[in-house]
Amino acid sequence: MPARTIDQLLIVHSPIAGAAEKIALLHQRHARLASCIEHYEKRVAEQAAHLKRMNRLRDFDDNDDDEEEQGAAAQELPEPVPMTVEDMRLEEEEIRELERKKQGLEQRVKGLGKDITGVLG
Repeated sequence: MPARTIDQLLIVHSPIAGAAEKIALLHQRHARLASCIEHYEKRVAEQAAHLKRMNRLRDFDDNDDDEEEQGAAAQELPEPVPMTVEDMRLEEEEIRELERKKQGLEQRVKGLGKDITGVLG
């Protein structure tokens, strides 16, 4: 059910104890997750563009006959930063750490929700 519909139902009908707070928490969580998704979508787009540039440079390197084209392409494109196995390992480690932090925060929010329910109930 869309969030606006739920909010309208709360206004029209007598609210269930704690429902408004729970809905507010869910709205906040949705906003945080949407923000995270936007961040990672942007990051994926940046990495895809970087990979495309790297592939383009590799293709130019394969065509040594066209030195003039390579010179023009090198002037247009920034120098790519090669990604090493160590870079990938560090990136994966950072992702795992962020996932652990996210999970911890979600558990804290869930615990707070239970605490609030206990106080209101």
